[in-house]
Amino acid sequence: MSVTEIKVKGYHLDLFGRVTNQRFLDLLEDARWSYMDTIGLSFDEFAKRGVFLAVVNINVNFRAPSILGDTLVIETSVDRIGNRSITVKQRMYNKKTEQIVLDAEIVYVIVDLATGKSIPIDNGMRQIWLELSNKKN
Repeated sequence: MSVTEIKVKGYHLDLFGRVTNQRFLDLLEDARWSYMDTIGLSFDEFAKRGVFLAVVNINVNFRAPSILGDTLVIETSVDRIGNRSITVKQRMYNKKTEQIVLDAEIVYVIVDLATGKSIPIDNGMRQIWLELSNKKN
């Protein structure tokens, strides 16, 4: 699991002074890339392999608002590694109040750069994701 902290800034807010749904998605994505960075799984690593990572489904349960100055903690972990997809779970909470702000489930596929089609997860890529998840699937 990876933990990322982000302080809410003015540009995260809507006219009502709350973090917008779109900004929450941006914060979640930033935390996922930080998670992958922890083991060197970067955009360059995907490009070297001739593939890229594509989100095919994202499901977010918004549970509480966030406002300017809140420090949000995002926990990110690999939940499942299948033959053709990887499921990542995320939970965001307010550091001060410990109130859950949202939880999310994101499904990725690996896409071949040459064909633009999803491909099965090969053993090399599976090992990288297993290292990231610290569990054996």
